[in-house]
Order: sequence, then C-alpha cells, then structure tokens
Amino acid sequence: MRVPAPETNFTTPQPGIVNVPDVIPIFPLPKVVLLPGEVLPLHVFEPRFTALVRDAIASHRVIGMVEYLPGHEDDQIAAPPVREVGCVGLIVQHEELPDGRFMLWLIGLERFRIESELEPATSYRQVRVEYLPTEESSKRLAGIRPLRQELRTLLPGLVDLDDASREQFARHMSEISDTQLVALACQILELSSGRKQEVLEADALSDRFLMVYEDLYRHLDRNPEFDAFGPEDLN
Repeated sequence: MRVPAPETNFTTPQPGIVNVPDVIPIFPLPKVVLLPGEVLPLHVFEPRFTALVRDAIASHRVIGMVEYLPGHEDDQIAAPPVREVGCVGLIVQHEELPDGRFMLWLIGLERFRIESELEPATSYRQVRVEYLPTEESSKRLAGIRPLRQELRTLLPGLVDLDDASREQFARHMSEISDTQLVALACQILELSSGRKQEVLEADALSDRFLMVYEDLYRHLDRNPEFDAFGPEDLN
C-alpha cells in the first residue's frame, strides 16, 4: 500500500509517498497505542527488537505498533495476544548506540487490522495486515470546523510553558494537519491507552475529533483552574 508521507521536521526517505508492505514486523508493548500523525520516541534494547529495528532500517523502515491485550501484559508465553487493530509507524530518525541499543522516533502513518500471524522465521513477530484508511467527507469536516478551532485554541493553555513558548506552540497548532491535531490532543490530555485505542478504531476523522473534544471538557471539569477562557479566546 502507498500512503502519503506525513509532514514532519524529520527527514523521510521519500517525501510525498511511503510504500508500506502487507507483511510487517510488530512491536507489541503494554499500554502503548500509536495514532496516525503521532510521534513516538522509543528506546529499544531487547535483542529481538533491536534485530527488528535493524532489519526495518535496512528495508521498508516501518514497524507495526500494537498493544498487548489488557490482562496479558505479564504473560510469560512467547507471543501474548495483542489488539487486532494497530498503527504502522515510519522510522523517521534513529541512533544506534555502541552497545547495540537503538533510540528511534516513529511517526504514525495508517491503522491496520491483523489478518494473520506468520510462522516465526525471525526472532520477532510478523503479521499480514489489511490497512484501514480513515474515510471522511469534506462536508462533515467543514461542519465541525468550530470544534476543531476550539481545540486549537484551548489545548496550548493546558501545556506548562512560558508565555513566549506558548505563543509559539499555538502557532504550531494552527499549522498542523487534522490527524496531527488529534494525536497531539491525546498526548496533551494524557489519554489512557484504552481510550487512544478507541480513538484509533473510530471510523471517521470527525468521530475522532468529537471524542477528543469530549475528553478536553472532561479534563477541564476535573481541572477547573484551566477553565478560565472568555469568549474572546474562542474566536
């Protein structure tokens, strides 16, 4: 499958289009869910996963991020069950340390559904996937434009920054894509992995916006010290 390369400050191997294979390695983690447009830093040190990263860097540069099913995080079996839906991430920057560990940064590209898991030919797990592009009509997105603008207006006020940095962050918020805005909102609101999984599985981008919008106001209800915005702040 060919998907558009995200807009980032990182250097991607082929700006504009990224080819993602139908068979991908997966990196299961407990309580970690990657969203399209989200940047995820990873410190990789377990030998099977350093092998995964090394092979990915040498080929397609993608890794499937998928969460362990809740309750199976501490299973001692070789391949604990994982969520059916995950997100493929592109390695946009990496550093191999002298002892073989990796520091890397992924950016979420597209969600997928696992169709089958392959017989292990590598030390890490590989799966065949079906990609699930998020469909959306421009009319429906236009209908929630005030909601999207409210997110862009209110979210910078929830970040612990000085005034100058907050202004710069607000300008950044006005320039990012819709998928990046949803992902950033989830990070700022510190949503649980379970809630992020619900956001990931939502059928439409507008549904994702509605979900994080609800979470924003739940956050403000729990933290009334942030609920100090006048009408002029929302214009």
